Amino acid sequence: MKKTIILFAAMVVALGAAATDRFHIEDFTISPGETRTVSILLDNEAEYTAFQSDLYLPEGLTAANFALTDRKNANHTLTATVLPDGGIRLLSYSLNLKTYSGNSGALVTFNVTASEDFEGPVVITLRNTLFTTETGVEVPFDDEVCSVTQPAAVIKGDVNGDGAVNIADVTALIDLLLGNGGNNNPAADCNGDGVVNIADVTKLIDYLLGGAWD
Repeated sequence: MKKTIILFAAMVVALGAAATDRFHIEDFTISPGETRTVSILLDNEAEYTAFQSDLYLPEGLTAANFALTDRKNANHTLTATVLPDGGIRLLSYSLNLKTYSGNSGALVTFNVTASEDFEGPVVITLRNTLFTTETGVEVPFDDEVCSVTQPAAVIKGDVNGDGAVNIADVTALIDLLLGNGGNNNPAADCNGDGVVNIADVTKLIDYLLGGAWD
């Protein structure tokens, strides 16, 4: 009777957690021909020892090199198997029922490669996700969708990002050099040497006076 009560209590806790716990991928950008590392995040209130989830990628994207992060315990394993319908089934478990550590952050990482003719936006989906607790309670998670887009095109010289290149960008560029703007603005590299400095101000003014970008 006592074991039944404990199991019932565990099921209530697990079912309550299912409403808030998530296994998901954050939206990201990728360029044609690019490979980047993507994380599958686990946000959890309950503690889990194992999971399975089916990953579906659209045409133009491929996945490889699946691995558990340091949220695993030493004996957690992970396999990735291609399904007949093209999905990839992820399966992870612990032979001695150790739980994953922490309550948020990346649990799985993998590489995504975009084909040379990749065009976004597209979506990656996680379906049929199921986690289990130490007591064997099965907790189904909601399906999740991740949006994948191509980075916005950079307009050289459009330092203020308003879609036009004009005298206002000179002011914005000088502001940036004085430390009043972001330090990662590819539009500010007006002379294309990979460094943003006073030479880019000269190049931008030259362009506004009728010069060419080269």
